[in-house]
Amino acid sequence: MKRTPLTGREGQKVNLGQLLQNSAEQYGPNAFVTQAETGECLTYDEFNQLTNHIAHGLIGRGVGDKEYVAIMLPSCIQFLASSYALKKIGAIEVAINNNTRGPSLARVINLTKCRILMTTGEYLQQLSEVAEDLDYLDQVIMMDDHRLAQKLFPSLEILPWQSILGESSSNFSCKFSDEEIAVILFTSGTTGVSKGCDIPHRSSVRAAESMIEAFGLTEQDCVYTPYPLYHVGATQYDILSAMMVGGQAILRQGFSLSNFWSDVCRYKATWFMSLGSVQQLLWTAEPCVEETQHNLRFIWGTPLPVDHDDFEARFQLRLARGTGYGSTEAGGVALPLFDKSGAGKVLDRYKVAVVDEDDNELPVGESGELVIRPLEPAIMASKYIGMPEETAKAWRNSWFHTGDLARLDEEGNLYWLARISDRIRVMGEMVSAYEIEEGIFTHPVVTDCAVIGIPDGTGEEQVKAFVTLKENKTLDLEELRLFCAPIMSRFMVPAVLEVIKEMPRTQTGKPAKAELKKMQ
Repeated sequence: MKRTPLTGREGQKVNLGQLLQNSAEQYGPNAFVTQAETGECLTYDEFNQLTNHIAHGLIGRGVGDKEYVAIMLPSCIQFLASSYALKKIGAIEVAINNNTRGPSLARVINLTKCRILMTTGEYLQQLSEVAEDLDYLDQVIMMDDHRLAQKLFPSLEILPWQSILGESSSNFSCKFSDEEIAVILFTSGTTGVSKGCDIPHRSSVRAAESMIEAFGLTEQDCVYTPYPLYHVGATQYDILSAMMVGGQAILRQGFSLSNFWSDVCRYKATWFMSLGSVQQLLWTAEPCVEETQHNLRFIWGTPLPVDHDDFEARFQLRLARGTGYGSTEAGGVALPLFDKSGAGKVLDRYKVAVVDEDDNELPVGESGELVIRPLEPAIMASKYIGMPEETAKAWRNSWFHTGDLARLDEEGNLYWLARISDRIRVMGEMVSAYEIEEGIFTHPVVTDCAVIGIPDGTGEEQVKAFVTLKENKTLDLEELRLFCAPIMSRFMVPAVLEVIKEMPRTQTGKPAKAELKKMQ
């Protein structure tokens, strides 16, 4: 096996732009990234050259060191290449969730004073709705037909994608520190408006290294990633870890159950990160021939109440019991383990603790809020852009407060329990929506589930469950309550049930609970 172009364990500190160039030098003719929808595939050499053309073109248009440039695109090769072009010239990518609309969209663009936005016609309507509120934007780079954009934004300079590509494909010096900010990623956190996290180059690299270590990734591995490139899951855990070992990455613009096994087989994927309720969706789907004729050697990610041994036997692969732990702000904190449940082993570059509401550290085994402190520079975000009060609240007392309930065992292993904000107050008791969902998922006709709290008129809440069902199956509230009663506390048994045809989802596969709450 060839040595990876960058490992922190060797004491090297290389920014992401230089890392790509090192990888291209080492793995040049090997396939690197493929677009599942089209079959387009670029080698390491070809991808590196494309990023260089973009980078030279951006410099020619006056993009400078530490300038913010917004990208609002679906998960595609152009997005990934533009992202690394910015990293090569020391500019800072502002990765925009392409579901963002209205004041929230204007806010994320204005917060970073972006004057350049890369996008496509798919999002022009969203952008036109806030055009008058964009205080700094003066250039829009269109990946497709730019004529409609010219009509919608007559006061802006509209540039077709091909026009910004520089003639040169030569590499860059990339001499800036890996402690510099590489990207602003927005996360909703526990409550309130989305928050822009300033992610250093080194933070991304360390997160990818944790994947390489956990799963023994090599240049023979190929990751299948149907997750958005404005999310750490795809960019750090999937694609960057593949790049660092000379492996391949397969992009698809969103998870599709109907395409999953055919994609995995066609592109010979060897591993996959299961986010949201993807594991449950695979399990409840009708069996198909391809689910046992693949090259997948493991799946890891969000845990669900699917029997571990049965899952491995049906799909003939390994399912990691450990989930790992990380966040947009903190990076990859705990190493997922194949044969031990929970979040896993806390990496030695972090210090973690579990605290009560007054930030007092709790004894081993007790549950409380997980707080994190870096033991190495630039492996975590340091603030929320333009939000000093939220920053002070989250990073108080020299700890980053995750908003997650967790516990630690005697060996220092971490166990994630729930989001604090995902708790429901019922008759004076705080119950976990996640734990209720775990129980409901085991019902034989349920294919997906999400639980929220709804007001009960007394200042507290009732448990409401949204479920999707197997074809031609039914479920009523009384039947669900009888099923839940023996397996969960009476406070957790749903008081309200709504059967829906399709679960609304975020692009990382999680049920979109904000949308469900609007359905009240």
